[in-house]
Amino acid sequence: MKTTHIHGRSLQSKIAATGLTLTAKHNIRPRITLISVAGDDPMLEINRRLHLRTLDSYGIDVDDVALPNDTDLNTLITAVREANANHNVHAIMTLLPLPPHLSVVSVLPEIDPGKEVEGLHPDHSRALIASNHSPSDAVVPLVPDAVLATFSDYGVSLENSRVVILTSKALMESNPVANTVARVAAPAVLPLTCPVTVVPIEHPSAQQQARDADVLIVSLEDTEVVTADWVKQGATVVDFNPTFVGFRTNDEGREVPVLRGGVDTDSVDGHAGVLGAVPGGVGPVMLGILVRNIALTALRQETCHTNTTNDANSLPAAESRSSLREPANEFPSIANTELAVGGRQA
Repeated sequence: MKTTHIHGRSLQSKIAATGLTLTAKHNIRPRITLISVAGDDPMLEINRRLHLRTLDSYGIDVDDVALPNDTDLNTLITAVREANANHNVHAIMTLLPLPPHLSVVSVLPEIDPGKEVEGLHPDHSRALIASNHSPSDAVVPLVPDAVLATFSDYGVSLENSRVVILTSKALMESNPVANTVARVAAPAVLPLTCPVTVVPIEHPSAQQQARDADVLIVSLEDTEVVTADWVKQGATVVDFNPTFVGFRTNDEGREVPVLRGGVDTDSVDGHAGVLGAVPGGVGPVMLGILVRNIALTALRQETCHTNTTNDANSLPAAESRSSLREPANEFPSIANTELAVGGRQA
């Protein structure tokens, strides 16, 4: 059968535009503090360069705070708090991976939830759990948000579909972001008619459960593990968690990193109905949602600041409680903006 390949770059620009058109209309230039701590994992520098290049291409100002490998937790938290206190900074993001002596679990709660744009702050997670969908003052984690927007764009229906998230015990134990996305965010934002199962690849029935899935989402550290015999004929397969495997020389003579995911693309191609491979599948959509979230957060902060300056007593208490809540009906909520590109209904 012919497999439809997901190419996320065109959808990236459409999603980013839903936020950037509004900031442009109000003459607001979004600004983010991007914090990284040097380490031995080559994925850090790959992620850093990718974010810097993407954010710059969309006109977002970036404070690139690159800390040395021996940075302790107090120094890292101080950098976060300085960005929290800077009213010219609209968003804050700590790049992963961090060195082994630092944990993102200790850093995320320190970020002002009104400036946390990846949907990983505990306040956003609690909001998802409380309501089983994303309310207007919560940010959906980038991974499920990108999956839903991509599925909508490619006409993939989740109604009455069985979803399997294939991961590994080691990844779930070592990566709190992956754990939050798989166990909290994904079940919360998917339709109630769509059962979700998280399956560690070490489980004896992992291959059978993957093969029974209508939608198979793969997040593994080992590369090219999932072949055609893991996939139901015609299923939708989405690969995440890119792993650095080396360098190649491009047509311009430059060395560029080679990334692979847990899916053997050549094997699954022609067997899956829809395939989002690594690289180039849903990853670019995640960056588009990040850009949109930064823009909308900047819009809210600047609008709330203007309203407060003009008439501090005119803001309803519910609006002033969070910089993520809409200051006026003109502005879409972060959770629902993807409706403009045919995404998830809240």
